[in-house]
Amino acid sequence: MAHPSASSAMRQWLQELVMIESPSGDAKGVQDVMERIAEVLDGTGRIRWETTPMGPILQISRGSGGALLLGHADTVWPQGTLKDMPWRDEGEWVYGPGALDMKAGLALAMAVIRDLPETVPFRLLVTPDEEVGSEASRTAIEEAAQLAPLVLVLESGMPGGAIKVGRAGVGDFRLYVRGIESHAGLDPDRGASAIRELAHQILWLEGLEQKVLGTTVNVGVVSGGTRSNVVAGKAEAHIDVRVTTRTEMDRIRATLEAPPRFDPNCQVEYQGGINRPPMEPTADSAVWVERARRIWSSVAGQQLAGVRVGGASDGNFTARFTPTLDGLGAVGIGAHARGEGVEWRWMEPRHALLTQLISEAGRKA
Repeated sequence: MAHPSASSAMRQWLQELVMIESPSGDAKGVQDVMERIAEVLDGTGRIRWETTPMGPILQISRGSGGALLLGHADTVWPQGTLKDMPWRDEGEWVYGPGALDMKAGLALAMAVIRDLPETVPFRLLVTPDEEVGSEASRTAIEEAAQLAPLVLVLESGMPGGAIKVGRAGVGDFRLYVRGIESHAGLDPDRGASAIRELAHQILWLEGLEQKVLGTTVNVGVVSGGTRSNVVAGKAEAHIDVRVTTRTEMDRIRATLEAPPRFDPNCQVEYQGGINRPPMEPTADSAVWVERARRIWSSVAGQQLAGVRVGGASDGNFTARFTPTLDGLGAVGIGAHARGEGVEWRWMEPRHALLTQLISEAGRKA
């Protein structure tokens, strides 16, 4: 099990990190979180900083070929959230903005690295922009993954401690329709309604779904037109696409590159793409899942489930290169919600699970 002081140390560090508000885009906030991590872990390995417009990227590493622990310092909560959603320690549960997603995962990493034998190699990578797509940190993530035999993503786990073995790929598309404006009463037939074409496109998009395969398409925002008595000359929509396989990712991408036009007088264009590929289980990752199950049975006395989820993480990037286990962070409720909290009884078993996985990966380096 964990070092006797691990639980109290993690609780203290988690409170400190939650009290540093670090919304995506707040470079100072994410840097303050990372500086506290670097301060605690000073002396455990080589510390490297990389500057990005979203804030720094922090890497702490020891040796070569060790497991990669992957986390992020940014949260979805704006500055000032602590005023009406304060840190609360209720013993078995602790609450606060970003506590579950994913500052408890960072506190876990701090304790695990502090307690690792000095001969075990590792790399910790903390990014500033996971919640907004990781555009600034994707290259660093993929480069680090290719140096590691195993990636352990510190996102929150599922009920009962289950980990995430598969994630949907995420696409962000914009549909732009250009029609022809005309007076809706005096000369409607001279016009071509971009809004009507948009409506047809939305219905067509629904037909692209393959829910049995895990492919979903959601039109979340629409806008268009100028006045009710003008045939709309332009309209647009914002579209979220989720896919669980690369085959489906390629199908959606190819289909949107050559969409139909229901009104030949309208112009239709889809822009965007899949910004996170799907995280698909592999034979190599299955080997590590079985090792994690063996360890979890020993330290938690329970079976460890592996589930597939619709949300994405930076594990979507690393799984292309290296066996990746996700959801190795804290267990709780309410990620991105007002009641976000961590169920504390899982923290020490998680500490033990991470420690043993990192140690096994180090022996295979």
